[in-house]
Amino acid sequence: MGKIYDPPKEIKPTPELRDFRVDGKFDSKKMDEAEEKWIGELRTWCKANSNGEYVGEVVHQGVADGYAQYMVYSLKPLELIHIPLGDSYQFQWAHRWTASDIKMMIEQRKKMKSMFKQA
Repeated sequence: MGKIYDPPKEIKPTPELRDFRVDGKFDSKKMDEAEEKWIGELRTWCKANSNGEYVGEVVHQGVADGYAQYMVYSLKPLELIHIPLGDSYQFQWAHRWTASDIKMMIEQRKKMKSMFKQA
């Protein structure tokens, strides 16, 4: 079983929807870019403060109409950081995941991604 933490205070606050209104219109591309940048900053922080395989990898689990996201901080012991983006969902059983579960989720995501690579 793992521990789940909030993002570290050293990482700036997550982007908010209201930050992406331009002339009264919502710009989803800018939001996606800002969220990817934020995740990159969190990944950099994780890799600078922890080591090991899979550190900085993101796992997600479907919840309601979206998904909960977590970044791997450590596999031994299992420590994850909740990624509070989008609807900021949390998966009710995430604390029961094991390192084996996390490895399997990451490998499955990588295999699916490789199947659908763009030419």
